[in-house]
Amino acid sequence: MEFMIDKHPRTGVALIRTSEEMIETLEENQVQLQNLMTSKYIEHFLEEVSMWQNKLSVADQVITLWFEVQRTWSYLESIFIGSDDIRRQLPEDSARFDQIDIDFKELVAEMVAKPHVLQATNRPGLFPRLEALQAELTLCEKTLAEYLETKRLAFPRFYFVSTADLLDILSNGNQPIKVTRSYVTEDLDYWAYVIFSDENTFTQRLVADCTTTFQQHQT
Repeated sequence: MEFMIDKHPRTGVALIRTSEEMIETLEENQVQLQNLMTSKYIEHFLEEVSMWQNKLSVADQVITLWFEVQRTWSYLESIFIGSDDIRRQLPEDSARFDQIDIDFKELVAEMVAKPHVLQATNRPGLFPRLEALQAELTLCEKTLAEYLETKRLAFPRFYFVSTADLLDILSNGNQPIKVTRSYVTEDLDYWAYVIFSDENTFTQRLVADCTTTFQQHQT
């Protein structure tokens, strides 16, 4: 059995994928080995059966952790590498993620080179490397969450905005027209639309029981 390969939509980096059939086969093999351990003839095959049990157990652990790391990397990649604003605001964690990105791509290249499930997952040192990556990714997630919380405290309406939308708003803060077209009418009650008169001033129209128009100057 071999892993299947997909491509990350933004970077083209290979992403590992399994099938239901593959997971079911691994689980069935583990059950069969467990049944063999109860056989009265196991003494003659104990060493070999134990070896296969260990290989399948390691494969299961590595696959589970791999997909956690891959999922987190895929989510944070567009934030810490794809967003110039986040890189400016969180330089230390952006540098941390840069190293994570390098290490993860190295693991991916090794996995793609030898996609056989048992061979790939039982490579010496793979599980500790994945654990280290997951720990670093957790630090990046924690810092990002704290950063977004400061923005929500500054503007409580952001508590009603999803994390993905808030990141998009912040990363496009220097493009007010794009932000207002995408989010103002959705996230601010009673706002029907925003009319930009020029680069420095714009007219905002507030719709409630009556329509109020006022001029606001950007600072």
